[in-house]
Amino acid sequence: MASFRRVHNVLAVLSAIGVLFVGETQGAAPTTPIGVAKVDITPETPVCMYGYASRKAESEGIAGRLHATALAIGADAGVGPAVLLAVDCGAVPQDLRDEVYKRAAKKTSIAPERFVLCNSHCHSGPNLKGMGSLKGEQRAHLERYRRQLADRLVEVIGEACKNRRPARLEIARGSVPVAANRRVLTDGKWSGFGAVPGAPVDHELALLRVTDDEGKVMALVTNYACHNTTLRGKFMEIHGDWAGSAQKFIEADHPGTKALITIGCGADSDPCPHGTVDLCDQHGRAIADEVTRLLGGPWKPITPTIAAQHKVLEVPWSRTPDMEAAEKVAKKSWAVKRLLDRLEAGEKPPVSRSFQITTWVFGDDLAMVFLTDEMVADYVLRLKKEFDPGRLWVSAYTNDVSNYVVSPRIIEEGGYEARNSISSLVTYGQPEKLEPPMMDRIVGAIGGMLPEAFRGK
Repeated sequence: MASFRRVHNVLAVLSAIGVLFVGETQGAAPTTPIGVAKVDITPETPVCMYGYASRKAESEGIAGRLHATALAIGADAGVGPAVLLAVDCGAVPQDLRDEVYKRAAKKTSIAPERFVLCNSHCHSGPNLKGMGSLKGEQRAHLERYRRQLADRLVEVIGEACKNRRPARLEIARGSVPVAANRRVLTDGKWSGFGAVPGAPVDHELALLRVTDDEGKVMALVTNYACHNTTLRGKFMEIHGDWAGSAQKFIEADHPGTKALITIGCGADSDPCPHGTVDLCDQHGRAIADEVTRLLGGPWKPITPTIAAQHKVLEVPWSRTPDMEAAEKVAKKSWAVKRLLDRLEAGEKPPVSRSFQITTWVFGDDLAMVFLTDEMVADYVLRLKKEFDPGRLWVSAYTNDVSNYVVSPRIIEEGGYEARNSISSLVTYGQPEKLEPPMMDRIVGAIGGMLPEAFRGK
């Protein structure tokens, strides 16, 4: 940490005296029209908060502002631009995400597979995902915020498209030990939450830099695999958690630059330590210091042409559920309980549960993989074995967030994530009975979407 701060201080002095520090690049990247824009999306009135069932009251003030940042890559001609929209929110509901896309696409033609909404999954923002269970004034406040958010997200996408100018893409990779695996085991089985040294975690920090023709850094996109949960259920103020703090520090360190944060496969990883706004800032400062260090280079140029694909996996529900077992699981699983409540209310059993995968492939230089829901670390660790880790970028919490997506390891260990996973949901509480496992389904689908050239060597 001390070395990071020394680097940061030196670069701050250089910036103050007008020295342009862009870092070494391995060859010249070609340019393409790229634009970026940022908008404040902080609720100005109290709202119910996302992430912790213990919170029953509305928020009690604002400890940190929330933002949405759009990055538009490519011209309108041909296949059109690709838009990455990073939102400080626990989970933008799928219907709201789709509404924003449709409205934005009317103004600038954006193909469906070329639009990705990345949730920061912060647990101290508005609870849009749970709005349907609320009534009265609490629901009215969130409905008003939902309308405002939709307008602002459409606005920021339009502004990013308007701001496009010739620019280059480059990538660098570092590491930050902010995340810790949170699954404490006793005799090989889940026994609670904590910080577990040596357990699966992904500390890689991937950084995408956007630089205009004059060498000015326009945007810095950071991907890091860690739950955005520094602040816990007793905290009642609005805040973007470590991802919000990281954006604040990156933009302060590099004036004129817009920071975007995407979250990797860190559903079983928590920021450590946690509990206060000061710790959000500590983690955000660590992220920002690593960004500053990486800005010194070297940088790998990225071909700006994007081949985009979108695939929806339909995972069928079990046809003969063990309802007695399901009712037992429902006592500890909000996902299964919600399903059983719907069935008891007279709804028909669902046919399948969808899981979305989007890939953006930049020539032979970079494969960005965007996954819905809350992906545990095992996914990115396996993908880095099967594909070239130096050309891979994996983000979770994109387009929709509803359940955990767990690995065979976590199903064997049991516990919170396993009980509240897609695998548990579609089997009515018996995730071990899902065949083939979700991991094999998802990794196999990704393998069919990425060019053979990206296979690991």
